[in-house]
Amino acid sequence: MLSGFDKDAVQACVAREWLDANDKLGDAAVSTKDKPQLYKSKAGTTAEDSANKWSIGKGSTMANQKDFLSELRRQLAEQQ
Repeated sequence: MLSGFDKDAVQACVAREWLDANDKLGDAAVSTKDKPQLYKSKAGTTAEDSANKWSIGKGSTMANQKDFLSELRRQLAEQQ
């Protein structure tokens, strides 16, 4: 049980709902207004593109503008 839910039951429900939505998308008998909305990303965008926008030029710089690896080395040296 996960926070009061049966993991297997939740997985089965999600799989069933996904299959039902997928079936409706391809069913010509289902009217357009009753079909689920299908998300489509903009042409030419990928997960890799959006991830790179956040990381370009930052390397290992932390939010406080310090270099993570330098800080890690410094703290490890202090502990020895």
